[in-house]
Amino acid sequence: MNAAVNAFFLIFKLLSLYFLAVSLFCLCRRKKPAASAGQRRFAILIAARNEESCIAGLIESLQAQRYPRELFDIWVLPNNCTDHTVEAAQRAGARIMEMPSSVRSKGAALQYAADTLLRGQQHYDAFCVFDADNEADPAFLAEMNQALSRSAIVKSRILAKNRMQAGISACYEIYFCTANRFLNRAREALGLSARVIGTGFSIRRDLLEALGGFPCRTLAEDAELYAACLSHGVRIGYCESAVTYDEEPVTWRASLVQRRRWMSGIMQVSRLTLPKLFRNFLRRPSLNRLDGMLQLAFPFLQALTPFFTLAAFLAGSISLQSLPVSLLSAYAGSLAVAAAALVLEKRLDFRLTGGILLYPVFMACFLPLREACIARVPASPEENRMNQLYSIGNLSMLIQVHKSRDTGPVSRSACLRAAALSAVPRALASEAGLPCSAYDG
Repeated sequence: MNAAVNAFFLIFKLLSLYFLAVSLFCLCRRKKPAASAGQRRFAILIAARNEESCIAGLIESLQAQRYPRELFDIWVLPNNCTDHTVEAAQRAGARIMEMPSSVRSKGAALQYAADTLLRGQQHYDAFCVFDADNEADPAFLAEMNQALSRSAIVKSRILAKNRMQAGISACYEIYFCTANRFLNRAREALGLSARVIGTGFSIRRDLLEALGGFPCRTLAEDAELYAACLSHGVRIGYCESAVTYDEEPVTWRASLVQRRRWMSGIMQVSRLTLPKLFRNFLRRPSLNRLDGMLQLAFPFLQALTPFFTLAAFLAGSISLQSLPVSLLSAYAGSLAVAAAALVLEKRLDFRLTGGILLYPVFMACFLPLREACIARVPASPEENRMNQLYSIGNLSMLIQVHKSRDTGPVSRSACLRAAALSAVPRALASEAGLPCSAYDG
């Protein structure tokens, strides 16, 4: 037992030191991006469900872009809305892409939009993805246009839109600043992949076609896209001069629900993709793939830490007297990281003091959330039923692509994905309105 505990903590410390060493490269001077050869035509995709109250703000920020208006279209993808999201989006100047009733998730909405627009008459060179409660900096498209010249997919800098509204929203601001600076900026300096965190990213048409659209098997389509890029050997760039503002929860309960969904989705992606990534790494070793695998695997190590700590305590390796000192040291270290991130990102404001003091607690909450995800009991029949219905939606959409008899790369990939999803029971498929002939090829 002692050997296993010692081996676990040795691995944990080595990985922590690796991430610390990588984060120090955030201090490198930012490279000046090369001028773009031309101006791309963008399709801006906004998946929305009951976003009547906020979607106009995002559309207005996109209408105010310092980029030729004829070179971008704003597409709202309403997903089972029961309010007036469509009307609000149309009044603000967006175009509406009606979703079939089978589309029941953000990932499925993005996939349907990709399949439709890639085969449509209007040609788009790149696609941007936003959430309905976002706002975009006026220079977003101009900066992304340049950044896409050096990377086929680029993540923007993300900040909290309502950071002063509550202590918990201030914690999100700090969290994003640490990710911007120590995660993405550092990796951009090293030539490694940035993380696609949530929203506010752009992807070129050629890569989207190669991927067969947006991955949508899990709760975390952003992490799934990150893993897909790693698998294809594609580096994700980071553009800190393109800024996305995201609205954050203002209550602890809403935050915990949101972050539980994050953790569940990320760990689901890790379980699904790590074996394939490892095989690809053995065939074609690269530091980028290794870094990505370590990032995807690290949440599992963090989730196991309390159990190995308890084992070390029972074995006498850790004394109860050292616990207060360890907790105080962790709290002080988290405060230092929060302050450093805000200073380096030039977002320090003394009105955020409460959020800074709460930030160690905010981060500590990730620990039980990870444990809940790793120790999650098998899904209930109702949960399995819902997951199958999500798969039916994806399958129905992809079969429509197959029926178009398009021989392009998107359709071939879509058909393969449809075949993979065809294990959905016929009875549920029939209930969802999917022709059972789809199961017969």
